[in-house]
Amino acid sequence: MHDSRILKREVEYAGVEGKKVLEIGAGTGNLTVLLAEKAKEVIAIEKDGRLAGFLAERMATTQNVHVITADFLEWIAPAIDVVVSNVPYSVASPILFKLAELDFERAVLCLQEEFAKRMVAKPDTREYSRLSVMAQLCFEIELLDRVPKGAFSPIPKVDSRIVRLARREEKGVDEKTALFIRAIFQHRKKKLENAIIDSRKEFGIEKAELKKRIDSLRLRERRVFTLTKEEIAWSAGEFRKTVLQ
Repeated sequence: MHDSRILKREVEYAGVEGKKVLEIGAGTGNLTVLLAEKAKEVIAIEKDGRLAGFLAERMATTQNVHVITADFLEWIAPAIDVVVSNVPYSVASPILFKLAELDFERAVLCLQEEFAKRMVAKPDTREYSRLSVMAQLCFEIELLDRVPKGAFSPIPKVDSRIVRLARREEKGVDEKTALFIRAIFQHRKKKLENAIIDSRKEFGIEKAELKKRIDSLRLRERRVFTLTKEEIAWSAGEFRKTVLQ
């Protein structure tokens, strides 16, 4: 991103003063420079070695910036307060799912607009998906400024949106709940019981045995895409108690 006005708004939305900040996909450092002016510390992670080398040289005299050459998806993150990123469209989903595993106060992300809308999609809509449920269970989500495609170089085909995420006070999504959500949304238009049966390989249970065990699930007749995030989380817990034990 090269539009300085938008970059400055991202920093303002993130509230980085005195904070330890993780910037994902720092690139050439247009955002890094602004973060460094206000943050206590900036960890700028960049997968591309050439870009990371350029950024390291650019920030060589800036004491509070640490440039890391690594793939965020494979990197073990340290303790951080705030996450900021102009997220590459191609890895938006895995980045969000990894952020769901980390502990931080808030994140400000610039995402493809369609992706951002999917994050806040409601049940019984076309956009409602695994992404919607995972994001809404883990975070309070605000859709902020729309970012025109001309703010980027090279220019993408679509506009973007700045999104602010705040960690929910309650615990996020554990591994077994995440597995349940992923499995049933492979069959989002089916009834819950059929979605579970058709995902039996995910759970390692034979079809006949699984059919017996899910008879007690109270929402089994509902179609997956009509279930609220609370109903899905509750069903995941019920499934664990009655089926996986």
